[in-house]
This record gives sequence, structure tokens and C-alpha cells, in this order.
Amino acid sequence: METESLTQKPVRITAKVGLWLLLVSTFVIAVGALLRLASTVGYAFNGITTATVPGVGGANPPGPSVLGPKVQQVLQGGSVDLVLRDLHWEALVLNTAASVLGQLTVILVSLVVLMLCWRLLRGVPFAPKLTRSVSVTGAALFLIGLIFPVLQGFSKFLIVNSLDNVMTIESPIGKGSLDYYIANSVDLLPLVLGIALLLLAAVFAKGAHLQRDTEGLV
Repeated sequence: METESLTQKPVRITAKVGLWLLLVSTFVIAVGALLRLASTVGYAFNGITTATVPGVGGANPPGPSVLGPKVQQVLQGGSVDLVLRDLHWEALVLNTAASVLGQLTVILVSLVVLMLCWRLLRGVPFAPKLTRSVSVTGAALFLIGLIFPVLQGFSKFLIVNSLDNVMTIESPIGKGSLDYYIANSVDLLPLVLGIALLLLAAVFAKGAHLQRDTEGLV
């Protein structure tokens, strides 16, 4: 018995250390996401935003001026990252809203992880409040997964159609239809995370029910 307790104690200590490390790391990630969100909104108030649009293979423009004065910088990769300013307010608002939703995904998941770590450290993982919070967060993430591609796709459509010389041979991007940009903006991660959190909430609800039954037998 004494040997068993000695072997179990390091495991508990290791688990607590791991939970604290995860809690601190998640907190840092959440703070970083909040700072990026604030930066996105701050730049938007100054009329500056960024957008990632599908690129045209083989295009090698001499500079961002090919697309007109709205584009300040072209960062080429598999897709094309544009740094823009002085967009029409509709494109700016939609693109900023999509960026904010992307950061909210990180923040919401981080908050759930923080709550889980804290509850596990306290030894009460099946609290009703946590179950409700996980359920609401899961539903919010699923909703974000549905709204995000529509907002971002529509903003890409407006942005591309507001630029100059998009259809020229020197342009790094081409024009597409609205449904093309929406399909290009689909991100399954918020949907998957939302479903996972809803399932986790169901597990917590069942665990809380079993815990109440067990306490009633004691």
C-alpha cells in the first residue's frame, strides 16, 4: 500500500504541473488573440485591412501599383495576401468582421481550455456552470463556422471587384464569382471544434448526473 501511494503521488504532481503549464500557455494564446483582435479593429478604424485571395499561378507583377492605389503591398504565396486601405466601407466592415470572428474562435476555445484546466485543478470537473459554458461555446463556434465563409467570401468579392487592372496579364489575382469566394473561405475548424465541444458538454452532463447518483448512494 505504501509503495502504491508513493507511485501515485508523482503522477498527481506531474498531472498538476501539466495542467498549470497548459493553463498558462492557453492564457498567453488568448491574450495574443485579443491583441490581434484589437489590432485588426484599430487598423480598420484607420481604413487599413488585409485580405487573402486566390492567386493566379505564374503572375509576377512589378509592384502593388498594378492593382491600383488601394493596394499597398502584395505578399505572394499559394494565395495572395493584400494589405489594403481606403476600401469602400462595406468591404472594410465585412472583412474586419470576418477577421474578428476568426480571432473569436481562438479566444472562445482558449476560454474553454482555461475553465477545464481550472476545474480539473480544483477537482470539480462536472460543475453545471462548466457544462452550460461548454455548450454555449460549442454552439457559438458552430455558428461562427457557418457565418465566417459568407462574410469573408462576400468581402473578398467586393475587394477584388474594387481593384484596378485585375484582369490584366500582370495581375497576381483574378476575378471570381461570389460563390467561388465563399467556397474558398470555408474553414471546417470552427465547425469541428463546435461539434466537439457540444459532445464534450454532453459527456460533462452525463458525468454530473452519475456524480449526483454516486453521492446519493453514500
